[in-house]
Amino acid sequence: MKVLLLFIAISSSLLCAAVSAFATNHSRRHRQLSLSSVFGSDGAAKKESASSMMMTSSLADEYAIRTQSDRPNELRWDFVPINNFAEKQNNAGVGTLALKALDSHMAQQERDTMITHSLQCEWSKSSANVWSINVDRTTNETDDGNDFLRELDCVLSRIMVQYALSKITTTNPDSEEEAQKGDDAILLLHVTLPLPEGLGCQQISLSHENYDDCVRHLFTPLNSEYAQLELVDMVNNNGDVLGSLPRPYVHTFNILHRGIGMIVTNKSIFDTNSNDTGGKSSTPDVYVHQRTSTKRVFPSLYDMFVGGVSTSGEDATWTAAREVAEELGLKRALRVLEQGGDNNSLDNPLSNELFQCTICTSYNRCVVSMFAYTCDTSSETIKWQEEEVAWGGWVPYDVVEVAGKLSIDRLKEKGVWPGTGEDDYEDERVTNDESEAKMKDLKSKYNIDEQQERPWESWDFVPDGLLVWVAWLKWVEGNADIL
Repeated sequence: MKVLLLFIAISSSLLCAAVSAFATNHSRRHRQLSLSSVFGSDGAAKKESASSMMMTSSLADEYAIRTQSDRPNELRWDFVPINNFAEKQNNAGVGTLALKALDSHMAQQERDTMITHSLQCEWSKSSANVWSINVDRTTNETDDGNDFLRELDCVLSRIMVQYALSKITTTNPDSEEEAQKGDDAILLLHVTLPLPEGLGCQQISLSHENYDDCVRHLFTPLNSEYAQLELVDMVNNNGDVLGSLPRPYVHTFNILHRGIGMIVTNKSIFDTNSNDTGGKSSTPDVYVHQRTSTKRVFPSLYDMFVGGVSTSGEDATWTAAREVAEELGLKRALRVLEQGGDNNSLDNPLSNELFQCTICTSYNRCVVSMFAYTCDTSSETIKWQEEEVAWGGWVPYDVVEVAGKLSIDRLKEKGVWPGTGEDDYEDERVTNDESEAKMKDLKSKYNIDEQQERPWESWDFVPDGLLVWVAWLKWVEGNADIL
């Protein structure tokens, strides 16, 4: 077995522990398994095909992070407070402000004045089989007492180490030559990086073929419990994978990550068959569900999508098939994939990826891959967990449109809509009164009693889902053959 021997050394070391890890089998749903396959041949982290690491961005906590690789053996992450972009966008919600910070292109001189601190990662060859990786911190501010920021630096420095490992194992001819010498070939890596005081140094023996083990052992000194939990991918503004980390850190620091959204309908959104009058056939119904009142996050709110987070290396299609099976009990797509099929299989109700959008709130930042699932109501039965869902049902598409608009308007009136009233689908041309009047017309159209148990016009949707709904409507508007 080819082995990487990794030494993590800290100046304030108090102890040194040895841990061995061995390769494990991975599900077929994971397309990227080893260090060399998680990253591109040039060492740049990738999703399907990654763009260059030159001047990309990501988000963590209150910072936009500018990632730069000016030299072959160097990576720098500059931290710019998101609030610095507030004056550049009037009336921007917290989500829109984060997006502006994520995608902003500014002159080098202007950006330099906004940087509070940076993480610098460098790696070099010490001898025949030995490499040194160093992550150092430079700051323009006094923050010695900021434990939260120090923990964030500890987490993100381990993402940078993964990038350095990928460069060493994928682009260094000597490393490749050593790997070809046989099972006894060993590559030694001496790594210095930020670590909270008192945890010392550790020595880890890692399988070269097992990326997850490498990540878990990198994070063990920070939190041994977190290190054993589900891993997810941190991504940049292009949706390209920067590295992996335990899921709790994503929530603690609101780190930009990968996920999926899915609309579930009772007929295909691509059905453009004409009806008897020569127009398009009727639009499908959308499956809408209400969260239970006992949910910790967004109790009793409604959602028009199925959503979920992709695990590290998990293809978005697999995430979509898994999530709809778990949340609604619709397992046809998952069975097709498990039997070797794909999205193009005739019996697969799951579409190909339709588009990507990035949604940002004060608690969630995600690059969302969007799918559609066509439920065959004659053969499939939706089954949800009672502790998760209080109610679910098929709702006409045009009703969801108006209900979503009214829900956005209520968030705006409360001053908590994470978007903006300028460029999102909030359609300032349609007033609340007009939306409410349209809802009355829809109730008449569908023979709904005004005293219905769950009045459509009162539905408050999950804000994250509404941001995806905004992106969905823009996508539909740009595709004449949809709906």
